[in-house]
Amino acid sequence: MESSRKYLSQIMQRVATRGQKSLADKLEVSEATMSRFIANDLERACQLIAALGLQVCAKDIVAISRDDIQALERMAYKYLQARIESDGGGY
Repeated sequence: MESSRKYLSQIMQRVATRGQKSLADKLEVSEATMSRFIANDLERACQLIAALGLQVCAKDIVAISRDDIQALERMAYKYLQARIESDGGGY
């Protein structure tokens, strides 16, 4: 699965940035347990996330559904269309 590989890559980059010890401390497990999880289970966990149709993203990212994006596009199109018809496109 392409998305699971992408998730694994994202997570591994964050692990490298934060450090395994820091993460182990935050999760209240030993560094060895964290290392084993990353080596043995993380890839499978990423596959599960992808299979469930979920995605991995940073906390500061806001996810918007495709339906919401399409609705916004339709509203913008209608607004611009009305604006062009009412004043010949001039601003």
